[in-house]
Amino acid sequence: MRMTATGLLVAMAALFLVTRQYQGLHPALGYVLAFSEAAMVGGLADWFAVTALFRHPLGLPIPHTAIIPENKDRIADTMAQFLRTNFLTPQVVARRMRATNIAAAVGSWLADPKTGAGTRVRAGAAELLAQVLESLDPDRLGNQVRGGLFRQLDRLEVSPLLGQMLGTAIADRRHMPVDRKSTRLNSSH
Repeated sequence: MRMTATGLLVAMAALFLVTRQYQGLHPALGYVLAFSEAAMVGGLADWFAVTALFRHPLGLPIPHTAIIPENKDRIADTMAQFLRTNFLTPQVVARRMRATNIAAAVGSWLADPKTGAGTRVRAGAAELLAQVLESLDPDRLGNQVRGGLFRQLDRLEVSPLLGQMLGTAIADRRHMPVDRKSTRLNSSH
């Protein structure tokens, strides 16, 4: 992208010089001259603006440049405050918790063997969730989150799961007592 932008800037400078040289040949060349001049000024202004955000242009300590490196802590604090104020309010979190069926999500995640192996996305999401939960005010949200978790756990139907587990164990004859003789005989075969 740098090469493309620099190439376009050089092309506009060349167009400007050529058009300025032959400006008197045709009245329309005045428009081309103005276009090339505006393109050069715009390109230089964009270069300076983008460069000034991240460093001092040309290494010169021009005031109001290198804005992001010099103010990154203040910017991060402002972003965190914005997120806390607008997205992590008790009402928003409670609404999201009510709409989420945690037990079903965990159950389907555990039931799918492909999801058993961790992925970078899942690890990142887990880290983000942990950080979000740590940032919540426990006094204000503790009761709402706890209440939401209890409601979700209350909806969890354990009986069908246990019934399926017991049915499978009986079908595999795992409910029978273990006999040492039969164990030795099975292991010798």
